[in-house]
Amino acid sequence: MVSISVIIVNYNARYFLKNCIGSVLSSDIVDRIEIIVVDNHSTDGSCDMLQRDFPQVICLKNEENLGFSKANNRGVAAAKGKYVLILNPDTILSETTLSDILNFSEHQTGFGAAGLQFIDGSGKFLPESKRNFPNLKVAGAKLLGYSKYYYANHIDKDEIAEIDILTGAFMFINSKVYEEVGGFDEDFFMYGEDIDLSYRISEAGYKNYYVGSTKVLHFKGESTVKDKFYLTNFYGALSIFYKKHFPNSRALYYLVDFFINTMISLKSVSISDGSKRSTQFNTYGYLGDDEEFLEKMKIKFPSSKVERYIEISDQLKNVEIVFFDSSFMPYKDIIEAIDNPLLEKVKKRIIYHDHSFYLGSDSSDERGEVVQL
Repeated sequence: MVSISVIIVNYNARYFLKNCIGSVLSSDIVDRIEIIVVDNHSTDGSCDMLQRDFPQVICLKNEENLGFSKANNRGVAAAKGKYVLILNPDTILSETTLSDILNFSEHQTGFGAAGLQFIDGSGKFLPESKRNFPNLKVAGAKLLGYSKYYYANHIDKDEIAEIDILTGAFMFINSKVYEEVGGFDEDFFMYGEDIDLSYRISEAGYKNYYVGSTKVLHFKGESTVKDKFYLTNFYGALSIFYKKHFPNSRALYYLVDFFINTMISLKSVSISDGSKRSTQFNTYGYLGDDEEFLEKMKIKFPSSKVERYIEISDQLKNVEIVFFDSSFMPYKDIIEAIDNPLLEKVKKRIIYHDHSFYLGSDSSDERGEVVQL
């Protein structure tokens, strides 16, 4: 019996997708999970990789980029699980993430959906893990760059509580509720659809939860290049939301549209393509036990000095970058290590379990790094 259908919409995020699926397949309830990838016409070989490396994964190929909402609705239409998990490809779950959220959901009355605590590749807490309903005050402040009201700061990051708005990078939803409220609104191409769906779930009488006791690694920004098209969708989503749910507030439309056009103009001036050069380092730490991998690293970085560890040590804070070997460490331990204050100033990278590449990110505002070996 399928308890959870994991729906991953992918667009040119091949290596992050591969690592994400690897973490999902490490779940302690993997026999109760199905994975459905909806590919939005990637050109990076994502579908070929899935067919070769993950034949058990259902891959639905779109002939064009349909956007986040349409692609997810297509994936959910093929799902068999009691719950659907909307999951970004640039995330990593621990071995107990899915069993924890499943157990939590099964013990709630009126459960609609739930989200977890996000940390980025540097270990920083991501405040969008918990958000308030974007009324005029909240939305106006957010558009002006003031996020105090946008994020649900009254809820502690490690707390479990009812929440207004969930984040589309990880939305665990009762399948019947998803169907009842009509799924994602396909007027939203990308961004804002999670706000809209969270709002409609709540309006239908169900509860949304923030489960801060469980962490998910979200590199963030891997599925989207930050260009003017991105900005138009990001800020324009609020306009769609207000016109849909507050049809009699014409003054509100003009105000929101003014803010949106202003923000797009200002931010487009300084926008970059999000590319990132490979990290250089003199010293690095390796948590693993694979001698062949170390030899690969010595060849690739002959002038760098390696320190080998079998557990998190105080000495690790003295290296420039640390590599976590997922064939040696459980994903749960890797996530905890990335969140460890001891390594706050150290760059972190995760080695895929077959040692063919490693990846990571030093900031949630930049594209991450993928290095093939």
